[in-house]
Amino acid sequence: MSALLHYSYGLLQHDLTPGGWPLHRAVASARCRYPSELTLITPTGALRFDPLHHQLTLLCAAVTGIQYREHESTSRFIVITSRFARTARLYGDYAPRLCAQEAGMLLGAVHLVASALGLRTRPGQDQKTLNDLCAPWLPSAGEHPMGYLELARPPRPPKTGSPVDAGPQRPGDRAWHPSDLASVLRVRHSGAAIFDPEPALVTRELIDDLEAALATAPLGDFSCHLLARSVTDLAPGHYVHVEGRLRQVSEGDPLALLEQIGQSEGRVSMNFRSTACVAYLAVRRGAAVARYGDDAFRRVHLGAGAAAHLVCVVAARHGLTARVHNGYDAATAERLLGLMPDEETVIFQVAIGAARPPASFRLPVVF
Repeated sequence: MSALLHYSYGLLQHDLTPGGWPLHRAVASARCRYPSELTLITPTGALRFDPLHHQLTLLCAAVTGIQYREHESTSRFIVITSRFARTARLYGDYAPRLCAQEAGMLLGAVHLVASALGLRTRPGQDQKTLNDLCAPWLPSAGEHPMGYLELARPPRPPKTGSPVDAGPQRPGDRAWHPSDLASVLRVRHSGAAIFDPEPALVTRELIDDLEAALATAPLGDFSCHLLARSVTDLAPGHYVHVEGRLRQVSEGDPLALLEQIGQSEGRVSMNFRSTACVAYLAVRRGAAVARYGDDAFRRVHLGAGAAAHLVCVVAARHGLTARVHNGYDAATAERLLGLMPDEETVIFQVAIGAARPPASFRLPVVF
């Protein structure tokens, strides 16, 4: 549990700057506001993770609102909530979008680390279950339920003398994760305040990892469009992730597409000329709204956010930086990427490149 919480949302780096010491956790967060909270729910209590002191703090001694079935009496739940006010101080009424994005990325982070630790996880979006988990301890205002993951009871070991196979088949066994995940998460970062990467090639190995990671994302209600410019052994063009593989949609340098999509307040929002590739994560907005109503907003961000975190981890594994950047025109993205009108929409733009050294010193936080 110590490793799971630390590498999912613990403090891993800090920047030494004249204006203070910004602290970085294991997931990306808009200007390091970190509105998300992690709470461990057990049959006997709710405990809040305190990353600054790396400890669990008791919130509620008895979680009577949860009806544990007998066969799940040893299950634990990790609940993700969000304090919108932390981000709203800087971003105003845009904060819910940023908080929902981070909640999805955090769900993906917990799932990824749990998989590497050999734990079985079941990510959950169901609103009733989420509210039941939060009801006994969550304040009535100021903190919003976002998502949860169940940490299931490990399989019982085989009895002495019984046949032994290759080992228990856990859902987490099928998830992609690098063997050196701890070191990868320690070096993952989003770049400097202004993301202006140096020109660099993306290797074919990174693309292979990206295909494998997206194929095992915990919530699959998304599509990934990759506009690749500088990749070894991969022709420049527009690719879409379908059935575990990237399929080419069109050939040619996608710079013009990137600069048309990446418009923010009438100007190009970043230097796409030096990014190696950009991933656009899209969701079926129309179907989600028809099925879930207002709750569709939370659900689609959880699914796409979990996938976005995988993109960031894959980039870090290959020595590159992935930057979540919301400076894009959604209608233009839908048109140029060939999404279904009024049905699909892009909610993540993730640029991959070689980040330039920042002006501050970035130091590791080591336990």
